[in-house]
Amino acid sequence: MHISIIIPAFNAAKTIAATLKSALAQQSGLFKIEIIVVNDGSTDGTATILNKYKDACRIITQVNAGASAARQKGFENSAGQYIQYLDSDDLLLPGKIQQQAEAMMAQDADIAYGDFEKFTAEDGRLTVKEIVKGDIQGNPEIEIFKSFWRPPCAMLYSRKIAEKICWSETLPVIQDARYFLDAVFMGGKLVYTPGLQAKYRIHQSQSLSQRSNLAFVKDCFVNATEVYLIWKKNLESNPEKKNALIEVLRYCIHEFSILNQNLFIQAIDLLLEIEPNYIPEKSLSLKVTSRFFGYRNAERLAALKRKL
Repeated sequence: MHISIIIPAFNAAKTIAATLKSALAQQSGLFKIEIIVVNDGSTDGTATILNKYKDACRIITQVNAGASAARQKGFENSAGQYIQYLDSDDLLLPGKIQQQAEAMMAQDADIAYGDFEKFTAEDGRLTVKEIVKGDIQGNPEIEIFKSFWRPPCAMLYSRKIAEKICWSETLPVIQDARYFLDAVFMGGKLVYTPGLQAKYRIHQSQSLSQRSNLAFVKDCFVNATEVYLIWKKNLESNPEKKNALIEVLRYCIHEFSILNQNLFIQAIDLLLEIEPNYIPEKSLSLKVTSRFFGYRNAERLAALKRKL
């Protein structure tokens, strides 16, 4: 059995050594591991540190093109039957790949996902912020589209499914979530491997408030637009999918009402294309004004109220 660990690295001098050590620790007599690091145009000391590991991993250098392009480049240069994507600041826990690869083989699965912990690192000290556990409940397409997420470090893909999909360069913030979703769209069979698999680093600039960041909401809207086109043909016979689209668009509309007026209008237009006579049920005030003035005008009034 052959495993490829693919690591995109951009200005990762502070973290790449620890990440590589966690990848090298996955070595097992049961399978062969190749580690491919794509240096995505780093301008700090990343290249110098990578040079110290040149005998243990393959290093590919490219002009900065973003994490998605780096991951895709790494995959195109890989040979493993199973693919482990690993960001240059995250960590794999001991035995992670073996546990997931064995589960995938036993169940003939294409995608393994496990539990993970979010951590910060200050002055060399790691602090666990949250442990995220659990498997998907319900339709995987719907749950992954709406909110179920695992970072690449907590997952493992079969080469068979990875060859059918590509990393999106149009979704800079949520590209890993869309890659997961596309794997399911292509018929990838899932297996949940319980137990902590990896450590996902949260930087000081990151927090739950990033959900209100314009770049994140834009990605959610673009993703919803693309998923709508995939689901559109059979949407009327799948009320769960329609409701999932509306739920995500309602989130975008709420955020865009403050962040971007043009996208606010576009999101309303898309929602009304999906459900022309839409009347929201959860917000009493919006429900009432929608009945009297129509949903579009009700959202405009709600947006004015938020701004005031």
